[in-house]
Amino acid sequence: MEAAHANGIKAGICGELAADLSLTKEFLLMGYDELSVNPGRILSLRKKVRETRLEE
Repeated sequence: MEAAHANGIKAGICGELAADLSLTKEFLLMGYDELSVNPGRILSLRKKVRETRLEE
């Protein structure tokens, strides 16, 4: 991911792994730019991202 960012490329995770809400905070802390999930999971993921506090 650091190599991608150093070259101006976004890094993301997709599929069932990205949809695992227990990992959302970790992905955000790691610095991923995108979490790609199927349309039925977008709202729950969006809610989780908005509720996540990274400074804790």
